[in-house]
Amino acid sequence: MALAECRVCGAMSPVFFEDKRKFYKCRNCFLIFTDEFAGEAEAEAHYKKQQAETDASFWKEQVDALLTISAKYVPRPKKILDFGAGSGEITKEIRSRGLDCTSLEPMEDGFLKDQSFGEKFDIIFAVEVIEHIQNLWEELREMEEVLSPGGVMVFSTILTDKFVYEANSVDVFREWFYKDDQTHVSFFCNETMSYIANMLGYEAYTFGQNVIVLKSR
Repeated sequence: MALAECRVCGAMSPVFFEDKRKFYKCRNCFLIFTDEFAGEAEAEAHYKKQQAETDASFWKEQVDALLTISAKYVPRPKKILDFGAGSGEITKEIRSRGLDCTSLEPMEDGFLKDQSFGEKFDIIFAVEVIEHIQNLWEELREMEEVLSPGGVMVFSTILTDKFVYEANSVDVFREWFYKDDQTHVSFFCNETMSYIANMLGYEAYTFGQNVIVLKSR
């Protein structure tokens, strides 16, 4: 039986589903993941196409929700990081609210390890980012390095809780549109995010089916 190492907890995980790519499901933290990645040129073209297809009202609604949620933990942030900023629309919208927001798009700016920020951030927003990250712990540790004490990381990604524990989970996953994005390599549930939080020494809070807050202690 083919096995792959879970990129969250390291447990050896069996094949869960296979079509154009092979997906594994961890029996320990319930991450669903693949080790088959889109090429750099393919990924870049895909991201740019997605950015071009999104209208301004989408970003406004996103920022409304993100700031409402983050205010529960950091009501008056001094500095915000928009991690995986894409075209920078979220950064622009946050700045329009009078807040200090730094945009970081790895395809253009390099990774966190390549940056030199003067101050740490009270909030790191990662909107539709975590499902793309291949070297997950490396990126999370780098985010942790630039987060202020008591700060929060806010992730948006579609969670798998509705089906990941069910007997028919393979059938649901087969029809799930989110897996068909060739740049999506990891799919998370609350249990996965709680494992990540515990490893970081953080608290995890979930809002709806797609927003997770990790708060440093």
